[in-house]
Amino acid sequence: MKSLFITLLVLGGAFAAYDYFLAPPGSKIIFTELNPPPKPKTVVEAAPEPEKPAEAPPPAPEPEAPKPVEAPKMVETAPAAPAAPKAGSIEALTNNWTNIPPTAFPREVTLLKDAEFKMAVGGSKVTAGRKVQAIAFKQGMLALIPAAGSPAKAIVSIDDTDLKQVLTGIYEKWKVARAEYLSKNAAQRQQVASAVRAESSTANSNRAEADETGKPIRGDDRSYPLLLTSIRRGQVTDIKPDKIISWGDPNPTKVQGKDGWAIKVEYQAETIFGLQAVEAQALVVNGRVQGWFYTGSGEEVP
Repeated sequence: MKSLFITLLVLGGAFAAYDYFLAPPGSKIIFTELNPPPKPKTVVEAAPEPEKPAEAPPPAPEPEAPKPVEAPKMVETAPAAPAAPKAGSIEALTNNWTNIPPTAFPREVTLLKDAEFKMAVGGSKVTAGRKVQAIAFKQGMLALIPAAGSPAKAIVSIDDTDLKQVLTGIYEKWKVARAEYLSKNAAQRQQVASAVRAESSTANSNRAEADETGKPIRGDDRSYPLLLTSIRRGQVTDIKPDKIISWGDPNPTKVQGKDGWAIKVEYQAETIFGLQAVEAQALVVNGRVQGWFYTGSGEEVP
């Protein structure tokens, strides 16, 4: 036991001597005061990342210009075309009251609405129900004067007066008289037509009124004796010799498949609106007038 203690003491002294003399500084166990003070740990901080320049905020979107608000589209419907006027009516004669000849005026009418009549200085109001004079018509408007010779004038719609009713009444009476006139002349015209057909079947013997080709010859007054003879003997009743305005030149044409001549004649015809210039043409074959026809419609002239 004693020897163990001595051994341990020797080992302890040897370790103490080693620790004091031989142990490197900083690793001494018994004589720790001989160790150098621990160096403060140097904390290597990572270099700060360079600050990125602050990104400019994206530009605020510009407010969109307000779009114009489109008005709701209206479905346009084409105005219904006016009904075609009935043939032989006053509407057909005036083209639905858009064409009233100047010969229809002056005409007394009654105001259906008040009208303002103006003069160079001042004016006056004429109330509905008064009778005035219609003196002209243009594009649906009537020119009125309060009395014949008055300098005052008003321009009103045709519907502001009773002109339509006035002319309709006159036209209806005129149609009756016209029908009676045509009826009285129908028999005479049939007789004349029969005579003309009989003459057409024979050779042309009247060389003074037509040449060898059957072409009508002009007279000294620029008229055609052949056509005047046709008028005077009643082949046509609507044309009067003293109402003829002008005679046209003979133009070659075909009449029922035969070579013939057409001669236009402008004359004044009696109408509902008084005398008006009308154009018709006489058709001539072999020196004989075969008939008279309106140049516009092609209808036979009564």
